[in-house]
Amino acid sequence: MPKRQPKKYFGALPPQYHFVLNPFPDVRCSTCPNCGTKTGQRKLPLLIHIDPDTLIAINYTNRYCKRCDLLIGHRFDIERLLAETFREGKPEIIGNDYLIFATLEKKTWRESMQQPKSPAELSEKASDFKSYQELQMSMGGWFHKDQEPPARKPPPSTEWVSKADK
Repeated sequence: MPKRQPKKYFGALPPQYHFVLNPFPDVRCSTCPNCGTKTGQRKLPLLIHIDPDTLIAINYTNRYCKRCDLLIGHRFDIERLLAETFREGKPEIIGNDYLIFATLEKKTWRESMQQPKSPAELSEKASDFKSYQELQMSMGGWFHKDQEPPARKPPPSTEWVSKADK
């Protein structure tokens, strides 16, 4: 039996939280999409890679399900924060692909606000997500009992759009 390669993680700390990105601006996830219990809030620095080579941590208040250990980030809120951050210094980066992939220790995030840290330094204090998903929803309305409701498509971004695309 061949040996499995160990998973490669960015963060040196053990993986924490399952993460769901909510692409729907009108859905706020006050209940967990997995178990249906009420969600609370958890404010954590999220580590985000933006193509081609930018790494940023933003302190963001996620919805949190304690039972499922699930963080829920709202795409439109996160993209608005990213656009505000880069509008002055690096506007050419707005609209590039990005990936939210880890959390960062709050102490390290505070230190990096004063003195920027290298990716290697951030990696020592980062925890990757256990899993990453995007929220899926079906269309509302009346359907025949044998008919499966069609999937609802998320709307396009309004904030995270490059000036060249407008």
